Amino acid sequence: MPARSADAPDPAVRRGRGRPPGPGAAVRDAVLRAVREELTEQGYADFRMERIAERADIHKATLYRHWPTRTALVREATVDWQQTHIDPPDTGSWPGDVRAFCTAFAAMQRLDYSLALLRTIAVANVADPGLRDELRAAWRRHAGRLHEPVLRARQRGEVAAACDPAFVIEMIAGPMVHRTMVIDRPLDDEFVASVAEFVIAATYRPPA
Repeated sequence: MPARSADAPDPAVRRGRGRPPGPGAAVRDAVLRAVREELTEQGYADFRMERIAERADIHKATLYRHWPTRTALVREATVDWQQTHIDPPDTGSWPGDVRAFCTAFAAMQRLDYSLALLRTIAVANVADPGLRDELRAAWRRHAGRLHEPVLRARQRGEVAAACDPAFVIEMIAGPMVHRTMVIDRPLDDEFVASVAEFVIAATYRPPA
């Protein structure tokens, strides 16, 4: 009998009548914590649903009832990561917002779990189209709030009206992801400050 795929739901699990629409807060927190540990220690290639149930100390049937595949689990963990660690700044000025965003993004990216998720995203882009599409959709749903500082700066006349918020986020995130994921160098304060000043110089329109 062929082995069941790591991303396939347990055929023995069935959704019963009267089940709650989602997991309780304690179960969800335990599961997402287990996902963070699993991705950090094992990576996505060796991610196993059975270990998540063990780490979270819940029955496997409970896990599959709410998250039928590892794709569903990693998608929710990624969304939770985005909502928890990526918060748009509002300092009252565009240079202040850029510096605050760069500092916060670097602090987030220094976390072991953040690096594990970035590696997971890289793997999905190459080898797991299903997860790739899920993560792209999740990013589109939550990226809008990251555009808020740019939109406010446009209203204040601090950046050009044609300044693309998505491109500005890429200007900030791109160098930091490249530094940690491609050339494996630390995100020291000097580098982070240099990224901020580069973005400011490229976009800021000081009052006349």
